[in-house]
Amino acid sequence: MSRAAERASTGRCDADTACQHVPCFQVQLDASRPRRAHRRANACAYHVTDVIEALRAWAEERDLADGRLTILAVEPAAGGRAPAQPELRGFAFSTIPLDSVPRLDPAHDLSRQSA
Repeated sequence: MSRAAERASTGRCDADTACQHVPCFQVQLDASRPRRAHRRANACAYHVTDVIEALRAWAEERDLADGRLTILAVEPAAGGRAPAQPELRGFAFSTIPLDSVPRLDPAHDLSRQSA
């Protein structure tokens, strides 16, 4: 992700500074342990998984727990232009607990492939 900020940019995809697509998703991270944390980032359809993984990695680096990622579908402005509103609003269609996906052990994955 191109920047780590508490507030997502408006009108652009936060996954890549070169991306020219208008965001149609917003990913919000909320955690409560060991301290409260909140981050959000906007993503176009091409980069939504990149943003989800970047926020999960950010939370993992800080050992955050009791949290979730909420993925919202947001409506881009007509004609693919940046929205006029300062904040995007959306429909939350998926929630992922921060601890729902086990950490991958590369050594374990390699041993399974060679078997």
